[in-house]
Amino acid sequence: MVKPVLIDLLRHGEVEGRQHVARGSTDDPLSALGWQQMKQVKALIGELDVIATSPLQRCRLFAESYDEPINILDDMRELDFGDWENKSSDEVADQALLQQFFDDPTDFQAPHGELFGAFIQRVIQAWHDWLQEPAGEHRLLVAHGCVIRVILAHLLGIPTSHLWRLSLDYASWSRVSCLQGEQARVLFINRTEELQQP
Repeated sequence: MVKPVLIDLLRHGEVEGRQHVARGSTDDPLSALGWQQMKQVKALIGELDVIATSPLQRCRLFAESYDEPINILDDMRELDFGDWENKSSDEVADQALLQQFFDDPTDFQAPHGELFGAFIQRVIQAWHDWLQEPAGEHRLLVAHGCVIRVILAHLLGIPTSHLWRLSLDYASWSRVSCLQGEQARVLFINRTEELQQP
């Protein structure tokens, strides 16, 4: 009997620096709490065959803590928010554009940032390319909130305008089952209930 490939999607934990800001291409490391959050999930996930990660250090350094080779997927990096990097919602000058981001980001682009449609394309292409790689009944992808939302929305057929209905906390853990010839199945989303609260 052919076994499905299990893929765990893990968002990075809390990062150092200001909280509640647009942190896309900014390469901040995990905070002490962020490391604690990720280690707790690591114990729950168990043994893995294949590990892939965003190149940004808040994901990559945790992935490197495994005693396994890792695959750095450049196209799984977070959305580049351009001039909005490290700004809170209140600090964004163009509130109408910010509202577009929340209402339907399909055609969204922050000043000097990345077009959201192009972001979706690179993430989904990287996802399919990674799935085509051989080996591994249990895989882990360490990535970012927008990246994981795009993947889950793609698998569930959720329109981009509903993307923010998917809640993904720091160190949130989601799982997908992929069996060749069948549609992928999302087994759970945003599992954090076992984590100790700070």
